[in-house]
Amino acid sequence: MIRLDPRTKLILMIITLIFITFAASGWYEVIWIGLILFTGILLGRIWKTVRSALIFGMLWMFALYILPMLKGTLHTSLLVWLGLIFKCYPCFMLGAVVIGTTHISEFMAAMSRMKIPKAVILPMAIMFRYFPVIGEDWRYIKDAMKLRGISPTPIGFARNPSMVIDALYVPMLMASSKAADELSVAAITRGIENPKQRTSRISLKIGTVDIIFTVLYITALIIGIYVN
Repeated sequence: MIRLDPRTKLILMIITLIFITFAASGWYEVIWIGLILFTGILLGRIWKTVRSALIFGMLWMFALYILPMLKGTLHTSLLVWLGLIFKCYPCFMLGAVVIGTTHISEFMAAMSRMKIPKAVILPMAIMFRYFPVIGEDWRYIKDAMKLRGISPTPIGFARNPSMVIDALYVPMLMASSKAADELSVAAITRGIENPKQRTSRISLKIGTVDIIFTVLYITALIIGIYVN
């Protein structure tokens, strides 16, 4: 397992954004997903990254073999939807890897080193805290639904939509509001509004591994743009 500097992870995110904007579509997206899969495995986020890659693979096989068999409005709708998914998927997949392998303290220290304004740092720091909390609440709510014999799947929603809304969406909205309030209070308690320069005991340094991954992503981006 390796470790990447949070600044390097942000650079990789920016490169991926440039990729989905300018690079070629098609098989090169599959290669880029493989590059993100390689990154996530080396960073220690193995199962979730592999699962994301498998989902992309299933969608790709569907678009490649099943979608051409469809006709009319269904074909057009799925074609547009899958095109959007394939364009955004690399960023979402790499973003999940970055959030899952970066501690908030490391992120804050890296942003302070880069002299980024607090107006940018604070929303991103809260985002890093917010999604894991919501994910934990989601698992608790699903467990409670299973005890009551309610399925949170689309099939369960189709069978009894009012029950699923009462048991899933309403608690999620309440949990989201509560999580936002608790994170705001925790941030104020930790002195996030202090106007002075933030100090950190975390030592951050861009090493050889960071340079290798940056060069690897830039090289893949250049090749992708050239292919396009």
